[in-house]
Amino acid sequence: MIVRQLKADKYERFRSQLIQKAHQNPLEASFNVTIKINRKEYILKIQPDNKHKLVALQALEVDRDDECGHIHTLIINNKIISALLELLIWQGVA
Repeated sequence: MIVRQLKADKYERFRSQLIQKAHQNPLEASFNVTIKINRKEYILKIQPDNKHKLVALQALEVDRDDECGHIHTLIINNKIISALLELLIWQGVA
């Protein structure tokens, strides 16, 4: 779990992008955001928190395989999760 605090205006813009563009499961406070980097696909689970904080709860790497479909691998390296969160904040929710 990675926590990142933003300035109020940046937090509000990011939060509104999450609400408009990210996937949210019913009855969950977190959002699933897909990030594509050099033919790799990642799913970052983010939860907006109070005091302008964003919490990256977990990340998955998605491998697309024609035979097996989608293979999801849980990312446990906090440096990678932090980097994915920073990229997402920098580029915005697509």
